[in-house]
Amino acid sequence: MINKRLLKIKSLLIPIGSTTIFEAQLKLFYLMLGANVFKGGIYLFDAYQYHQGDGSGRALRLILTSILMIVALRIFPKMLKAGIFYAVSATVLHVYYRAFNQDVGADTITLQAIVMVIISSFYGLNARWGIFYTIIASAAPILCHYVHFRWDTLEPLPEALNDIYIGINFFVILMSHVYFHRVLFGNLHAKEVLNKELKRTAASKMDFLSTMAHELRTPLNAVIGIANLLVEENKGQQERAHLDVLKFSAANLLSLVNDILDFNKLDSGKLELYSAPFKVDVLISSISSSMMPQVKEKSLLLHLDLDPRIKEVSYEADATRLSQILFNVVGNAVKFTEKGSVSIDLLLLAREENGDLIRFKIADTGIGIKPSKQQLIFDPFMQASTNTTRKFGGTGLGLSIVKQLIEMFGSEIHLESKPGKGTTIYFDLLLRHATNIVPAVKNPGESDEVQLSKLRILLAEDNLMNTYLMQQLFQRWNIKADVAENGEQAVQLVIENQYDLILMDVNMPVMNGLEATLRIRKLDDSSKSGIHIVALTGEASEEVRAKLTDHGLNDYLPKPFKMEALKKKLIDVALKLEIR
Repeated sequence: MINKRLLKIKSLLIPIGSTTIFEAQLKLFYLMLGANVFKGGIYLFDAYQYHQGDGSGRALRLILTSILMIVALRIFPKMLKAGIFYAVSATVLHVYYRAFNQDVGADTITLQAIVMVIISSFYGLNARWGIFYTIIASAAPILCHYVHFRWDTLEPLPEALNDIYIGINFFVILMSHVYFHRVLFGNLHAKEVLNKELKRTAASKMDFLSTMAHELRTPLNAVIGIANLLVEENKGQQERAHLDVLKFSAANLLSLVNDILDFNKLDSGKLELYSAPFKVDVLISSISSSMMPQVKEKSLLLHLDLDPRIKEVSYEADATRLSQILFNVVGNAVKFTEKGSVSIDLLLLAREENGDLIRFKIADTGIGIKPSKQQLIFDPFMQASTNTTRKFGGTGLGLSIVKQLIEMFGSEIHLESKPGKGTTIYFDLLLRHATNIVPAVKNPGESDEVQLSKLRILLAEDNLMNTYLMQQLFQRWNIKADVAENGEQAVQLVIENQYDLILMDVNMPVMNGLEATLRIRKLDDSSKSGIHIVALTGEASEEVRAKLTDHGLNDYLPKPFKMEALKKKLIDVALKLEIR
């Protein structure tokens, strides 16, 4: 569908380009030159009919010149501009010749010639030359009142021939405007159609990427989840090493998918920042911990220096996007450093009444960047060198996304680097103090009072690998769950059984999770219609979250999710239902 629309857009682009304007100018010039041949014929007839051939040379020159220019333009169409300059200049001279003639003056034909100068210069050349030639030509009927010089070599045409001449000029003027009006408004209409097609294509692209996000994240959820389970179950050093590689590869693949989707959202202006309370020190600790496997693998040192005053405060901002910024920048620092260290420094620059200005600085001792390439790395799909992509991999989207996200936070990114010496990236963010203090994070495994085994759970999931993963997790927590392969089965099982929680995949065959949720909410039994439903989705944008809420889902769990995240959702439901 997208390919068909792109082909349609390509076909629409053709008539809007310079070729169409060029053809319009060429046809206008042919029209005027053809009219000159007719007018030259009138002059020639008048010369032999009424003046014994006097003036026939001027008429023949007009006819031959016009015919030669038509032939020349047919052979060499690129000479059009030169031809228009010549014709417009000749017409301006003709205007002055008529205006300063004692027997003609500023008559109707002279004024028509001025109009044709205006049309030819504006339509055939450009606005600047149009203004120039308009002023020069329009000055003739004014100057003739103040300059007394006159020519006496032009005989006025007989009334009948004069009317024909005027009629030809009016026809040329009329057709010029009609033709260019059609070209102009035809192009405007084509542009409107093109814009609509582009919007439809952009919407199709968003739908496609949203679908691809689910299709890619769903198997990744199983890969990452099973890898985590195997890491915990296998204590052997060799097996753990292999599984760590598997986890790292899956995490890299997920990062690439997220970068592509985020870049698309930024490009379409659909990505927004949302505020929630968080602790900066917890966020930084989480990022540094996630980087430790790569740091240890490369035998690097990771230094974390956090201003103690920052630890005391809870802040309110989009912690997810801030985490994404830091994860990208720190990840790049680790990736491009072969030996030495990576440091993460957070410094409180200024404390205000409602917030703190904090400098986030990430420095490494890596390969560095040439001065000429330092701005290039923030462009989409670009890296400092083609060798960089081959050696280190990556899409080249990470820092482009980082730059745009930092700008959305109201700041800008700074880079200092020397080839072979390392790179320092820093940015300053003004973070508001949170009105609600962030509660201390408690490990879900520490909730001894909650017995998850008492939870009655329905899993609605069509992917066999994800179903297997969830069953393995449920087995760890002594949970027995029913499984529905589509939304229709989920609704039927809810009608037939009593559940405390439904884990509902959004995209399923037969009936999707959204429609199934709407059906459940309409059940007469309040104990069934009010059941807590958590969406399992590969796309967790704010637009999707709003859509989930509108369809009656209570919460969501983005794929791929961590085991701890799922367990926390289960504990929250158990606590809410007072299951002990």
